[in-house]
Amino acid sequence: MIMELENYMRNLLETAKELRDTQQKVDAVSELATKDALTGIRNKTAYDSEVAQMDWQIGEGTAEFAIAMIDLNYLKRINDTFGHEQGNIAIKKLCYIVCHVFTHSPVFRIGGDEFVAILKNDDYKNRVQLVKDFNKGLEDLAKDDKLEVWEKVSASIGLADFDKTIDHNVANVFARADKAMYQRKKEMKAVREN
Repeated sequence: MIMELENYMRNLLETAKELRDTQQKVDAVSELATKDALTGIRNKTAYDSEVAQMDWQIGEGTAEFAIAMIDLNYLKRINDTFGHEQGNIAIKKLCYIVCHVFTHSPVFRIGGDEFVAILKNDDYKNRVQLVKDFNKGLEDLAKDDKLEVWEKVSASIGLADFDKTIDHNVANVFARADKAMYQRKKEMKAVREN
């Protein structure tokens, strides 16, 4: 009887260890599925998951946020002139700036040269100043003679606030942020090349 109990306990311990190992593997795969390989930030899959949660908050009437849509200017030119490795450096440089300006917000790389920050809490309250800080940071980079051309990243940003009187979902806010970003891109004469 004691031997049977010992075997039973040993089997339970082995099963528990196998379950922990399996859970760790599942967690690692899940993280890889939601992490951008180049920048290390969250990717489009993670963004879509966040949007689903926020759409639920909108339905509950508890949502308060803004979306900042950011697009790297001249990536095609950088890739064609200097190479894709330099283009990747520019993407990572922009990612660094976005993450350090919007420190209290989830940031996602949703496309090759497109980033989204969902501004909540303190970042939401300070959103106008943060956009100014973002643009100032880019201006400072442009003036830095120690940087290579592809490190002096140029980007366009558009901001849109959630408005419960007109927005039924996050996609409505995103569309306005994207439109504002594109308008900024036109003002900067950085409209995407075909």
